[in-house]
Amino acid sequence: MTENTNVFEVKIDQSIPKEEYYGKELAGITPEAFFVLGGGNREITDSKGRKSYKTSPYKGRFWNNTPPKSGGAKARPIAAVELSKFYPDAKIVTMSHRPKNLFQLAEQTTEASDYPTFASVLSDDIQRAGVNEDRIIERPEPTSTLTEIMEVVRLTAQNDWQNIAVITNDYQVERAQKFLDILNDDEKRILLKNQLQFLFKTGGESDLFHRQWQRLEDALSKLRANNARVIFVSAENILRRRSPHYQTLINELVELDGYKNVVEQERIGNEKIEQGIYNFAQDSFKEYI
Repeated sequence: MTENTNVFEVKIDQSIPKEEYYGKELAGITPEAFFVLGGGNREITDSKGRKSYKTSPYKGRFWNNTPPKSGGAKARPIAAVELSKFYPDAKIVTMSHRPKNLFQLAEQTTEASDYPTFASVLSDDIQRAGVNEDRIIERPEPTSTLTEIMEVVRLTAQNDWQNIAVITNDYQVERAQKFLDILNDDEKRILLKNQLQFLFKTGGESDLFHRQWQRLEDALSKLRANNARVIFVSAENILRRRSPHYQTLINELVELDGYKNVVEQERIGNEKIEQGIYNFAQDSFKEYI
């Protein structure tokens, strides 16, 4: 993993060739797959009443909250498309279902069930940018960042990939990395399992959980045997180098309160992980199993 630089101090030298810059962001690996973590979706209705769906912008549904919060899921597919130009053999895996608290309703009458998965919306965004559908793998099963990382492990093992990159917003990189670190640490993984298994009350549910957990254990063993590398990539850092336009846009954005509030929210979450008080046993995990 490349060092996660403070988002408020990033300065990109546009004279550095893109290939060299992206290679450093990827810690020198040649990815066999890019995993794009799921974020918010938004519904768009055109002048003829036709609906479509795209990943949410930075100034989306939560921007006018108190306090304001940014999302910026759209940066993830843009970064994936940009990197795919330099790594044409890599697959692009779009991730996640649709946590109910993240979709952006265009109308109060819109039902959550009407919305497509994050994985399919990401896939559509990437294809609209010119990436061939054959390169894309949709994985709608995950329901949270933790389960997305578990799915990264499982699919990487299933395909015998040795080098993969996970793309998400800068503010989420550290937490995603921490989740992978927990899964790779035998002691911390046991503690995580002990916390999660209490979600499954009946004998049938418990049996299913243990079977699924064993699949995860097998996948982790295979990754270790294959010496697989997982690199986390900041979408904002890729966009900054994509063009001077994006560099200016991102540098202005991260100075706004809405973005700073999300960074602070993530900092608090990361601190809870370090202190061992993070609540992993959420309903979203049970939905994944």
